[in-house]
Amino acid sequence: MRSEKILVLYDRDEEYANLMCEFLLGIKGLPWKVAACTSKEDLYKICVGREPDVLLIAASCRDAAARIKAGKVIFLEDGAGIKDGTVVEKYQAAEDTIRKILEIYSLDMDASANYDPEVCGDKAKLIGFFSPVRRCYQTTFSVLLGRLLLERGRVLYLSFAFCEGFEELTSTEGIKNLSDLMYFIKSPPSIFSLRFKSMVRTISGLDYIPAAISGCDIAEIPEDEWKTFLFRICALEGYSYVILDLSENIHGIFGILRMCDRIYTLTRHDRVAKRKTENYENILKIYKYEDILDKSIRCSPPSVNKVPSITGEIYGGDFIDYIRDQLGAF
Repeated sequence: MRSEKILVLYDRDEEYANLMCEFLLGIKGLPWKVAACTSKEDLYKICVGREPDVLLIAASCRDAAARIKAGKVIFLEDGAGIKDGTVVEKYQAAEDTIRKILEIYSLDMDASANYDPEVCGDKAKLIGFFSPVRRCYQTTFSVLLGRLLLERGRVLYLSFAFCEGFEELTSTEGIKNLSDLMYFIKSPPSIFSLRFKSMVRTISGLDYIPAAISGCDIAEIPEDEWKTFLFRICALEGYSYVILDLSENIHGIFGILRMCDRIYTLTRHDRVAKRKTENYENILKIYKYEDILDKSIRCSPPSVNKVPSITGEIYGGDFIDYIRDQLGAF
């Protein structure tokens, strides 16, 4: 019988065990307590009368696993030639290691799972970006604004673009993306939360879920599922801000915008862009979405010779200064 959920890390490499344990302890919202050891004696003491939910053990130490009853045994592949069992590469980025562990752990969970993600402090503020105008710097603006907000708390960026223009934000082969995550939206919050944590990646300190490869993958998801998705992210994952880089191919776009605490409507200075923005605002009035207008900020970023990189160092300049001015006291 398990008195508490625990992940036990066992590796004779003391430096690796300590560093990995320190990394795991620094992650908020994991479903287990974490313990690490570097000797068989300490491993057996930790596991006496206790069944770890996860035993994370170096492949070279697999003989020790035979005496431990654990919910899931995961081997850290270190060149010892493991041919069976569940394996995670040992010498990779720690973020990739925990993503894989969470993915493996969540595979065996079902509706009866008793892991309940806790509400992590205050609900995150939702910041929406939506414009009827194309080529208005929306993605660059939203990512850089998110990075500036890191000075105030944890930030998650989500792209709903039909075809994301930045390869840094798009999933590559074998990497799960937003459409894969939405597959689990009808699962219990516990499973969804673990799947979410297993997919989160980071770019220059900003957390994000890789964008869907094609907007077609998310175009048919109904509005109520998006609302459930955003509620869970904002309430359970410990973010201060969640940024939505939206596009019109999303079902229920006005309902999603209505959930936002602040909305940025980017436009340009030319006549066509101004007319499109005016038409969009008139549509909101016609369909009784004046509340969206009330919390919207129309922005016309300055023209610059070189748009700042979304991943590079953030220095001064007209574009960055303009974003800082729009943030205000939010």
